[in-house]
Amino acid sequence: MIDLQIVNAHASRVPFFRFLNFEVQSLDGLHAEAEITFEDRHIGNPVMEYYHGGIIASFMEATAAIAVQPDFADVPAKPINLTVDYLRPGVKGPLFAHAKVTRKGKRMASVSVITWQAEREKAVAEGLYHFLLV
Repeated sequence: MIDLQIVNAHASRVPFFRFLNFEVQSLDGLHAEAEITFEDRHIGNPVMEYYHGGIIASFMEATAAIAVQPDFADVPAKPINLTVDYLRPGVKGPLFAHAKVTRKGKRMASVSVITWQAEREKAVAEGLYHFLLV
């Protein structure tokens, strides 16, 4: 059983993860879900108060990395490739992500991630992330 308090404590030791201010909500062997709280530093469009696209992609990458390696090993999985499709603006409010490890071999892992706000069916962004497992 994976202890979410330990995972979130490890995540809070990573400076960029602290900047994102997200919390892992659920985690098992192949899936992770997390939530990010909206803050002014996440704004990409100050007039509309939308999330910056880089914040969304980084949040998705962080959730994917935790799904691949929830134990925060000494040598973390290294992102080697990513594709993000932005489907609608991320408006002011909480943002959720679900990461699913679609393939995990000895050297590489593939993870699909989806983000949403009020309704899971209305995705803000979808992504595919590849990690090198060292």
